[in-house]
Amino acid sequence: MNIITLSILLLVVYLVLDFILKNKKQSKYDPPGATALPLLGNLHQIGSLPHIGLENMAKKFGHVFRFWMGDVYAVVVSDPEVIRDIIVKKFDIFTNRTMSPSFDVMSRNYVNLAVARDQHWYHIRKLVANAFTKTKLRAVSTVMDEQIDNLMRKMTQFEKNKQPFYPRNHLKKFALNIIFSIMFSDEIPFEEEEHEGRMARLFKPMDIIMKELGSANLGDCINFLRPLRTLKFKLFGSEMDKVFEITEEIYNEHLETLDENNPRDLLDNLIIDSKGQHKESVIMIGNDFILAGSETSASTVEMFMMFMINYPEIQEKMAGELASVVGLGNRATVTHRAKCPYTNAVIKEVMRIMPVAPLGLPRQAKESIIVADKYFIPKGTMVIINQRALHHNTEHWVNPEQFMPERFLVEDDKHNDYFQPFSSGPRNCVGQNLAVEEMFVACANIINTFKLNSIDGKPVNEEELFGLTITPNQFQVCLEAR
Repeated sequence: MNIITLSILLLVVYLVLDFILKNKKQSKYDPPGATALPLLGNLHQIGSLPHIGLENMAKKFGHVFRFWMGDVYAVVVSDPEVIRDIIVKKFDIFTNRTMSPSFDVMSRNYVNLAVARDQHWYHIRKLVANAFTKTKLRAVSTVMDEQIDNLMRKMTQFEKNKQPFYPRNHLKKFALNIIFSIMFSDEIPFEEEEHEGRMARLFKPMDIIMKELGSANLGDCINFLRPLRTLKFKLFGSEMDKVFEITEEIYNEHLETLDENNPRDLLDNLIIDSKGQHKESVIMIGNDFILAGSETSASTVEMFMMFMINYPEIQEKMAGELASVVGLGNRATVTHRAKCPYTNAVIKEVMRIMPVAPLGLPRQAKESIIVADKYFIPKGTMVIINQRALHHNTEHWVNPEQFMPERFLVEDDKHNDYFQPFSSGPRNCVGQNLAVEEMFVACANIINTFKLNSIDGKPVNEEELFGLTITPNQFQVCLEAR
């Protein structure tokens, strides 16, 4: 038998054994699921928009089903009771995020807040929560007012010059400057364009990082390819290195000018509370805020603008509420939020119908367990919470594919039990309150200042671009002063 024949035989044997292993029943409580192929598992079934592909699978197999991502066994969940059992009641079993070469490199061996593990996560979460508490909240409102004034000034320039407005990078700059101000007492100058300075250094790496971490890269999913992906990162580095370099520069400047009795911002408080140790971890926490804190808010506001163009009657109803509460031409602030129920409902409906992080960050089971007394989850299983399917579940939402803000205005509405854009439990989004206020200020001021129209009078394409966070396809806005 020559080497080629032997190699083919071994490959066939491997594929057969892999097929048997992936489709072997593990217990009588196994979740339902599709037949998995050798090597790829079920990856071929999800398409270019995995959150929608997995939602379609939930319609076929139920809101808890098994799924093989290459060689990684996963359970995909969109049942609200099972989600609560996993991320709240049995949190100790599902504390950790999943592990992969990409997450390893992008987090510098899991030292950041987003994917830190076990006791290190508890330590970092407490560190960030304490720093948030100590950072002067009064300054947050002032920062938002300053940055929304800058955004309105930029949009007014486009409106007066009758130029089409591409919202994406302007919204990213708005959101990023709020993070920079709170985190670092710094900001990207108003005059700086996207091809200049920090915007040029940050925006492209940020886009690549969010796309890579959101994709099912074969080097993360197939066992024999993992060492090759790790080697690639060691030889060529990653885009996170570029973001780390910027944050490290800021960290070093803060350390040199630190006054422990008068901390300036969140970074000062993190340095003080960590006693000047764990430099890499503190820098990576800064990167978490830069990436997650700016991308999610900016993308949600961009989607909001898209829906307002496509639903002009809702845009005008929202504008009427803001005109009566805020006053046309006045700046909407966080203090107006409680008096604007329809505006809040519109923003919630954007987050429901097109959740910006539809699959979140997967978790990993520390031990084998049966959840909700129904489903067996073996040790090491990746658990994916599909917010897209949760927010489109016909058992809990009337006409979930329709954009209907009024659904959030019904008294004693139970929908809030099934509305989890920031997750829930101990590992929910630490910046949730900041994000909610930031999105209100942005959306309210945009509609109170401008009427939004498409360039050609046709609806904007609502198809998403997938990544760790989703974004709409780039679109132009015709701005008209109110």
